Amino acid sequence: MHAILLILLAVSASAITVSYELSPEIVLPNGYADCVIKITNNQNSYVDVNSISFYSVSVEVFPSSIAVGKIGPNSVYTAKVSMKSSFVGRQIVEMLVSYDNYTISQPIELIVDDRFPQIAVASPVYLGEVNDLKLIISSPVTLKDLRVEALFNATPRVAHIGILSGSAEVNFKFFGEKEDLRFRISFYNGRSYHEVERTPKIFYLQSKGVLFNLQISKSVVYFGEAAEISLEVFNLRNDDIYDLEIQPSGKGKFNPEVGKVEKLGSGEKRVLKFLFSPRESEEVYFLIRYKDYFGREYEALEKASIMVLEKEALQFANIRKEAIYGKFRISGEIINYGHRKAMNVLVSVICNESKNNYFIGEVKANDYETFDLEADCIDYIKLSWWNELGESFSVSEKIKDDRAEISKKDNPMPIFVSAFSATAIIVLIILIIRHRKK
Repeated sequence: MHAILLILLAVSASAITVSYELSPEIVLPNGYADCVIKITNNQNSYVDVNSISFYSVSVEVFPSSIAVGKIGPNSVYTAKVSMKSSFVGRQIVEMLVSYDNYTISQPIELIVDDRFPQIAVASPVYLGEVNDLKLIISSPVTLKDLRVEALFNATPRVAHIGILSGSAEVNFKFFGEKEDLRFRISFYNGRSYHEVERTPKIFYLQSKGVLFNLQISKSVVYFGEAAEISLEVFNLRNDDIYDLEIQPSGKGKFNPEVGKVEKLGSGEKRVLKFLFSPRESEEVYFLIRYKDYFGREYEALEKASIMVLEKEALQFANIRKEAIYGKFRISGEIINYGHRKAMNVLVSVICNESKNNYFIGEVKANDYETFDLEADCIDYIKLSWWNELGESFSVSEKIKDDRAEISKKDNPMPIFVSAFSATAIIVLIILIIRHRKK
């Protein structure tokens, strides 16, 4: 938008028209505004204009005076001057047009403003987070070749706008720290190049951070069973986090050994599950590491207590032993007192170098399975199994070997013969004693 002023001057039966156009109409201190002056001869005869002169105490005009001369019938005379001022506010230049014995006096207003372009932050800013800053830049006049440079650690470093007419939005990504955010703005206002620095007002908000919740399925377990540990990660930050890594530690085996999440967006939640096979009562620790957009590293530590009972998860119950034709028959039950299944369950009868096996397979949590097997001899029976992490465990129980009793039960005939012989001898002795008394 340009400022245009038309001045009509009547002399006798004739008139001339004087107009000017100022561009840009608002300038920064020491910025140039170009003023185009037109004098139109509306008569059918020549007009003699002496000069155009400019006077001001706060504005410099180049040139300050112009000699004009004769203007032909129905013709236009054009002149151009430049103006600048170091004073802020509305500055006045007095323009005098000398015409024969007349002088036209007209003030020209030059507005000098040191506040544009203006910037404002249009997004919340959080401490300790990577912020996506929305910056609004505005100007009452058109600016060209405009660029905004962040004078702090941000990406991009420079945002190019080009032509700004009204307002525009630029975005910067930066880590929120308690500091002023300064910007250098460079542009052309008319034909004048400027660089200004602006520091918008920032209200920092506290980050809600990343929330962790560690839970154990059973805090008291039997020896030889696995417990499930869940770690809930809730990103309450307003930015994404990356390369999330959870490293568990304890006296036992974990599966997986390390938990990983490539990216967890703002407001997202993820639950990572671990199986843990503890060897003893202890505290287990989870070291949590993650990064932000700029690669800044963060750490957190979560812990939980777990108690391991001195009893095995799998145990024998109701063991029965029978003797059948010189062999042992062993039967009973395998009870899983644990809260998770046991796998590859095997019962073995062991005697000297020999071993007889009875494969059960899987025993579900809080359930039982039976076994039944025969052996020629027995020293002890052994129960072995794997938990869900593939760790092996076993318990053994000594079994009494009653071979003599088994022999008597399996072959009663010799006992009968021995008893009969003893009875016959006793009877014979009694008869002999009676015969001697006669």
